[in-house]
Amino acid sequence: MSEPSYSARRETALACLSAGDAAAAFREFRWTLWYPRQLPAEELVDGLGVMSRIFVAMGHRELAERAAHASVDPLDPDGLDELGYQLVEAGLPAIAATVLGRCLELVPGSEQVVTELVAALSRQLAHGDARRVLDAHPGLFETSFLCRYLRAFNAAMAGDLAAVRADLPRLAPVEPAHDVMAARIAAIVARADRATCCRLDATDLRGWHHVLTGCLLLHQSPHGFDDGMHGRYAWLQDSLALIRLGLMRLRAVLAEWELTPPCVYAPPGREHDVLGEAAARVLELPLQPWPAVGVPAPGLVVAYDLATVDPRDLERLFDRRRGQILYAHASQWTEDGAIAADVTTVLYQSIVAPWQPQLAIDPVTGGARTGEPDLRTAGELGAAVAAAAEPDAADQVRDDPPGLFALARAAGAPPSGRRERGWAGGPVSSNRFL
Repeated sequence: MSEPSYSARRETALACLSAGDAAAAFREFRWTLWYPRQLPAEELVDGLGVMSRIFVAMGHRELAERAAHASVDPLDPDGLDELGYQLVEAGLPAIAATVLGRCLELVPGSEQVVTELVAALSRQLAHGDARRVLDAHPGLFETSFLCRYLRAFNAAMAGDLAAVRADLPRLAPVEPAHDVMAARIAAIVARADRATCCRLDATDLRGWHHVLTGCLLLHQSPHGFDDGMHGRYAWLQDSLALIRLGLMRLRAVLAEWELTPPCVYAPPGREHDVLGEAAARVLELPLQPWPAVGVPAPGLVVAYDLATVDPRDLERLFDRRRGQILYAHASQWTEDGAIAADVTTVLYQSIVAPWQPQLAIDPVTGGARTGEPDLRTAGELGAAVAAAAEPDAADQVRDDPPGLFALARAAGAPPSGRRERGWAGGPVSSNRFL
């Protein structure tokens, strides 16, 4: 089945708009501007005009105005640049990349446009393409520390460690703001050098997760492993058994590191309270209240999902304090996180916690239905996690526990200092929902 033409998508989108369904219009028409689609100039101009109308209907006034201006004055690089920036900020990097690619044609060699296009491509997880954009502008490497850093970073995210090592000597900081970026690349190289037990190939999710973030991944999904997922989950209906598996492996990793945290802390939130109760039972540690002020250290900080921790509490964990380990059962892999957990069980795009309404098969009709939420207290659910059975062996076939513990030994316990961000994507590809 062939892809619909530009004119067909345009007609369908405008019909949806006329029917008052702006969301459907966007879902249909976005593909016309979605990177890496190449549009003739006249279609791009018209497409921005249509997208402006869609943004108006969706209530995105500033985006609508920027898109309208770019459609009326398509030779204004400043207008295209500003539109591209706003699209990235709005979470639409694939459309931003198309707009910024056109902008770069108008102002070839512009450092600002190059770096914004690279940012859009990185957000789209197109790190190889981002690196090719940078490599096409070698003159910028002589004058721009940021471009030198972005080339090394995107080489790492694309899995080219030889290029990262070659770029590292050129990353001497020019000003204090460069220190963090230079240290990030140096740390990636150092972790890769220590991780000799890892293959670091196109399917070594655990190895690359450690090299890029300094953190450990405890469980790899077997579902679709050889058909596009490679250990990550797209959609996960979580279970008490999987939570217990993660905690049992965390206990083994802490023993490998010869660490015995004095207590467990959990940030505010029912799902974190459940994990705190479960961790206290499985690891046989006292559970302490989350401190109203200060940093919860020393101790084991546990969160069900870092994406659901209040930003004010998450900020208190940016720096890894002496004696502190941060564990998250679940970490999202399609969006950058403010920080990465030192140890995490699963990488997911969409997740349903075990106590949330879950899909089940109706025994009468045989169809799918949504069940009721589990309203037990955090203490009751924590006890249920601790008593849960082992997950099926089929769910663990990609976990390679010996490889996990070999990496834990090679890496050692995380040192004090700034935690790395949780980077989306990486050299190991996975299918995802759009």
